[in-house]
Parts: sequence; structure tokens; C-alpha cells
Amino acid sequence: MRETFVARAGHPMKIPFLLLILLPSLLTACALERELSRTPRTAVEQVLLTQSVHRAFEDLTIQLPAGVNVDVDATGLESEQSRVRMTNTTEGAMSRPGRDILYIRDAVSAELGRRGYRVSVRDAESPYLIRVMAESFGTMQGLTFLGMPAVQSVLIPFALPELTLYKEQGQSGYVRLHLDIYDNRTGEFLSSTPTLIGRAYYDQYTAVFFFTWYRTDVTAPP
Repeated sequence: MRETFVARAGHPMKIPFLLLILLPSLLTACALERELSRTPRTAVEQVLLTQSVHRAFEDLTIQLPAGVNVDVDATGLESEQSRVRMTNTTEGAMSRPGRDILYIRDAVSAELGRRGYRVSVRDAESPYLIRVMAESFGTMQGLTFLGMPAVQSVLIPFALPELTLYKEQGQSGYVRLHLDIYDNRTGEFLSSTPTLIGRAYYDQYTAVFFFTWYRTDVTAPP
């Protein structure tokens, strides 16, 4: 059976009490989304990325003679946002490697140095070339919110603050890479390492308006 609510003169329209309860819930129900960062990287984002890179090295094995000289370079995909962030002109961004790739290259070079390999300086002769293939490097963000968002009205001369019953702001860092090894004199491909993956997370929580806490697996979080 279908109910119809009709407003008549002198008789206010009756709305079921259950609908009054459900309507605010539908407007402020939990929301889950993932989006790109719209601001320069925060300290948390930077730590998530750097921690992810170093965790990827935990599974790194290199099949090369101990203490040998190596050249290291790196390549990977970059978004248009990272190019614009790096320089004001797209042409200048295309002509040089991104800062993310440079960091990954230098982090791999440092890890090889800690393992006893000698990373060559410019113009020095090395028998091997190690090319770092950065398959993925970035952060992801998610939001879960239950409550009433902040309200700014042009009709009412005041704003209502955000009323939070429960809020979770989750961030995670992720890196996926592998190393290809070449004979530096002949260009012959020699071997590849297994795919290396590193992850880190930092989640912030708010409950009942002002109780806040966080969970993370990074060392010395900001």
C-alpha cells in the first residue's frame, strides 16, 4: 500500500517520526573516499614515503661480487601534478628527473653502500650498471566521517562548526620497485631483483567531538 501525504489548509502535513530520525542520518552518514593530496606534502606524507622506501629494502638481494663498483640510475612514472610542483614550467620539468626519482636513486645508492658496494662517482669506470625501476611511489588518503560537517550560510550571519561523532583520517605510503642489472661495458642485461614493496600508515581518529588519538607503524611520527 502506498501512503500519500497531502497538506491541506488549516491542517499541517504529518511526517512520520521515523523519517525525521533517518533524514539527518542519510545526510551525515559515513563517507569513504580516496583522493590526491591538494597541498604540498606534509611531514606525515614525507615520512610515510621515506619509511616505505626503506622497508622495501628489507627484501633486497643483489647477485654481484662483494665490494664491486656500480653505477646507479633510476626511472619511473610521474604525474602531471608532480611535474608542475617541481617547477613552474612544464618544459623544464620534462627535461630533468623528478625529485621523487632522485630520492629513490640516492636511497638505493646509500643502501648498496651500506652493503659494501662502491657507488661510482661521475666519470669513474664501473663494470655494472644498476637501474632502479620505480613502479609505484605515492600516498593514499581516506576519510570516514559520522556527524554533521561545518555549515557556512550566506543567509544566517554565523557558521556552525563541525560536529564529529566519529572521524577517521587514514593515510598510507606505498612503494613498489625492482632493480635491473646490466654489464656497463657491453649493455648486456644480466639479472633483475624480485619486486620490492614497502608500506607505512598513519591513521588519526576523533570521537565525540574532541577525543583524538592516532595509530601508526612509522618510527618517530610527527
